Amino acid sequence: MRRLLPALALASTLAACGVAPVSPPRPVPAPTPAPSAADRLLAHLARLRTLDEVALAAEIARARAEADRVQTDTARLEAALALSVAPGGDEDAILALVAPVLRLAPPASPEHVAMAGFLQGMALERRKLREGAASAGTRVQAERKEALAWKQRADAQQERADRLQKKLEALTNLEKSLANRKHADDPRSRPR
Repeated sequence: MRRLLPALALASTLAACGVAPVSPPRPVPAPTPAPSAADRLLAHLARLRTLDEVALAAEIARARAEADRVQTDTARLEAALALSVAPGGDEDAILALVAPVLRLAPPASPEHVAMAGFLQGMALERRKLREGAASAGTRVQAERKEALAWKQRADAQQERADRLQKKLEALTNLEKSLANRKHADDPRSRPR
């Protein structure tokens, strides 16, 4: 029996190996984290860039109404993003929308503050460029007026020079005709 015990243990071990294979445990899918505020804002920006002008105008109106109604940082930033994508976006409106997000109290999330800071910087640069273009346009217009005034003065001077040249030529011709004429006080030229 003692000999049988190791053989029995060996047989039971071998019998256990012949049992149907156990499938490996299925991996449990990890829960997908909710997208961050930055991811949501970037997705909104990507969607805005695909819109045509009419749809963009409608989205701006919808986003501004939503920002006025809800008054959350995300809604404000979505409206500011829509305005910043629009051609000729209103910088004052963008700055008004991001100002509450940039205030220290109550503090906004770092992602919201970063996007608001970016939009504020972009709006200020746009304003500076627009003002620079307007002043350059005014300066160019003034330079055109000045150039036109110089041209008119030059034309007037040229006309005056032409008139004086004609008078000079007339006087020269008169002088020549007088020089060629016999003088009346010359006794030799008097009739007798």
